[in-house]
Amino acid sequence: METPGGNDTVDNGKIGNAKPPVMPKETKKALDKALGHVLTKGHSIKLHDGDIVITCSEPGFRRAGMEHPHMKVHPEGSLTETQLKMLRAEPKISVIKIGG
Repeated sequence: METPGGNDTVDNGKIGNAKPPVMPKETKKALDKALGHVLTKGHSIKLHDGDIVITCSEPGFRRAGMEHPHMKVHPEGSLTETQLKMLRAEPKISVIKIGG
Protein backbone atom coordinates (compact mmCIF):
# COMPACT_ATOMS: atom_id res chain seq x y z
CA MET A 1 0.00 0.00 0.00
CA GLU A 2 1.36 3.40 -0.88
CA THR A 3 1.07 6.53 1.20
CA PRO A 4 0.23 9.91 -0.39
CA GLY A 5 3.97 10.63 -0.48
CA GLY A 6 4.51 7.47 -2.53
CA ASN A 7 6.42 5.54 0.15
CA ASP A 8 5.57 1.94 0.86
CA THR A 9 4.79 1.63 4.60
CA VAL A 10 3.41 -1.91 4.67
CA ASP A 11 5.38 -4.32 6.86
CA ASN A 12 3.97 -7.81 7.56
CA GLY A 13 0.53 -6.65 6.48
CA LYS A 14 0.42 -3.80 8.99
CA ILE A 15 0.68 -0.15 8.17
CA GLY A 16 3.04 2.02 10.18
CA ASN A 17 4.32 -0.57 12.67
CA ALA A 18 7.87 0.81 12.48
CA LYS A 19 9.01 2.48 15.69
CA PRO A 20 10.00 6.14 15.45
CA PRO A 21 13.71 6.82 15.92
CA VAL A 22 14.83 7.62 19.45
CA MET A 23 15.95 11.23 19.63
CA PRO A 24 18.57 12.46 22.13
CA LYS A 25 17.14 14.79 24.79
CA GLU A 26 19.20 17.76 23.56
CA THR A 27 18.00 17.29 19.97
CA LYS A 28 14.38 16.94 21.07
CA LYS A 29 14.69 20.07 23.19
CA ALA A 30 16.12 22.03 20.26
CA LEU A 31 13.04 21.09 18.21
CA ASP A 32 10.58 21.96 20.99
CA LYS A 33 8.86 25.29 20.86
CA ALA A 34 10.72 27.97 22.79
CA LEU A 35 8.78 29.53 25.68
CA GLY A 36 10.67 32.78 25.25
CA HIS A 37 14.01 34.34 24.42
CA VAL A 38 16.71 36.25 26.25
CA LEU A 39 18.20 39.00 24.11
CA THR A 40 21.80 39.68 25.01
CA LYS A 41 24.80 41.19 23.24
CA GLY A 42 23.09 41.20 19.87
CA HIS A 43 21.82 37.63 19.85
CA SER A 44 18.86 35.65 21.13
CA ILE A 45 18.95 32.62 23.44
CA LYS A 46 15.87 30.36 23.34
CA LEU A 47 14.29 29.45 26.66
CA HIS A 48 12.65 26.03 27.03
CA ASP A 49 10.54 24.47 29.74
CA GLY A 50 12.81 23.48 32.64
CA ASP A 51 15.74 25.77 31.74
CA ILE A 52 17.42 27.66 34.59
CA VAL A 53 18.55 31.24 33.97
CA ILE A 54 21.32 32.37 36.33
CA THR A 55 22.20 36.06 36.56
CA CYS A 56 25.14 37.35 38.57
CA SER A 57 25.64 40.94 39.69
CA GLU A 58 29.42 40.38 39.85
CA PRO A 59 30.53 38.51 36.70
CA GLY A 60 33.38 36.13 37.46
CA PHE A 61 32.01 35.41 40.95
CA ARG A 62 32.33 31.74 41.94
CA ARG A 63 29.65 29.73 43.71
CA ALA A 64 28.51 26.09 43.57
CA GLY A 65 31.71 24.99 41.86
CA MET A 66 31.47 27.28 38.85
CA GLU A 67 32.33 30.77 37.69
CA HIS A 68 29.30 32.85 36.74
CA PRO A 69 29.07 35.31 33.86
CA HIS A 70 26.52 38.13 33.99
CA MET A 71 23.85 35.74 32.60
CA LYS A 72 23.76 32.12 31.49
CA VAL A 73 20.98 29.68 30.55
CA HIS A 74 21.48 26.18 31.95
CA PRO A 75 19.51 23.30 30.40
CA GLU A 76 17.21 21.28 32.62
CA GLY A 77 19.13 18.72 34.67
CA SER A 78 22.55 20.32 34.27
CA LEU A 79 22.61 21.68 37.85
CA THR A 80 22.20 19.53 40.95
CA GLU A 81 19.72 20.34 43.70
CA THR A 82 22.69 21.09 46.00
CA GLN A 83 24.07 23.61 43.48
CA LEU A 84 20.66 25.24 43.06
CA LYS A 85 20.26 25.54 46.83
CA MET A 86 23.67 27.26 47.10
CA LEU A 87 22.89 29.59 44.22
CA ARG A 88 19.47 30.58 45.59
CA ALA A 89 21.08 31.45 48.95
CA GLU A 90 23.67 33.78 47.35
CA PRO A 91 22.59 37.48 47.25
CA LYS A 92 24.80 38.20 44.20
CA ILE A 93 22.98 35.57 42.14
CA SER A 94 19.41 35.30 40.84
CA VAL A 95 17.96 31.94 39.81
CA ILE A 96 15.02 31.88 37.41
CA LYS A 97 13.33 28.60 36.43
CA ILE A 98 11.52 28.64 33.10
CA GLY A 99 8.12 26.96 32.87
CA GLY A 100 6.68 24.65 35.49
